[in-house]
Amino acid sequence: MKTAFQFLVPFLLFFSSCQDLVEVKSAAALEAYQAEEYDKAIELNKEVLGLDSSNIQTRYNLFVIYQLQNKEALALEELQQVLAANPEELIANTEIGLLYQKMGQASTAIPYLTKAIALEGDNVATQMALSHSYQAVGEKQLAMAHANRVLELDEKNIAALDNLATISESEGLIDQAIDYYQQILTIDSSHAEAYPMISNLYSSKGNMEQSVYYGKKALSVFPDNIDMLNNMGFIYLELKDYPNALNYFDQVIAKDSLYAYAYNNKGYVLIQEGTYSEALEAVQKSLSLDNNNAYAYRNMAICYANMGNKTASCEALVAAEKVEYGLRIKEELDDLKVAYCQ
Repeated sequence: MKTAFQFLVPFLLFFSSCQDLVEVKSAAALEAYQAEEYDKAIELNKEVLGLDSSNIQTRYNLFVIYQLQNKEALALEELQQVLAANPEELIANTEIGLLYQKMGQASTAIPYLTKAIALEGDNVATQMALSHSYQAVGEKQLAMAHANRVLELDEKNIAALDNLATISESEGLIDQAIDYYQQILTIDSSHAEAYPMISNLYSSKGNMEQSVYYGKKALSVFPDNIDMLNNMGFIYLELKDYPNALNYFDQVIAKDSLYAYAYNNKGYVLIQEGTYSEALEAVQKSLSLDNNNAYAYRNMAICYANMGNKTASCEALVAAEKVEYGLRIKEELDDLKVAYCQ
């Protein structure tokens, strides 16, 4: 017994000295971190792990620093070390899931976020991240379920309402999407990002009066946003209010002379007004900036045909078929070929 005690005493002294050194180095690492001396903090934390490899707090310290340095792989490695020691560690599961979701790796994030929710189901941020992740992989019902769970926990959560609106729109549930955006504005009337979304949704329903109303609301907050100006041009185009449509497309061009679609849109308005030479000039400018637009070639074909140049018109239609285009314009291109090229 005396011999055993003699062996134990040096061990206890060694253990005590190690613990003291861990505390000293941990304190020094914290001081370096607070001084934003991150490389020094990393080295000190690594020294702590050399003395105590099971020190979870030190792993988390390194994770935080690596995140600040945008070193995601190293940050993930520290968290995986935590999970290797304890798979039920809530913070590690949560942070790994959030990090993968931030990195755009939704399918990898889902298992970790699901585990985190199993450990702590009422965490709003985790539920929201899981909703976004399911949306990213096309699991819309699960995405909506977790967004709705967020609203049960926080009925004024704008991120959840926005996610539900986006999914509803993708499912063709336009009225439901509008309602979600309206709820956002009820919670926060200054949330101006909802205005252009509501405007576009009303436009898709053919309710141009409401579309104009919300479009103008959007521009009152973002007067220099060229996408919103371009959208307003489209709205007035749908209303066959060509002067106003032309005005908005010209505003886009004035703010961004390289915005190819605005030139093509302007050309389409001029076609409706019957000024084909000016329309052709605008369309040609659009194609000089982006020659992968079937609609621009379509507009070019219409201009040439109405200017009496059927050969150039048919060449434009052939060019249109060589770039990416959807089924909607395919039928129109076929009809124009019959009209101009037979």
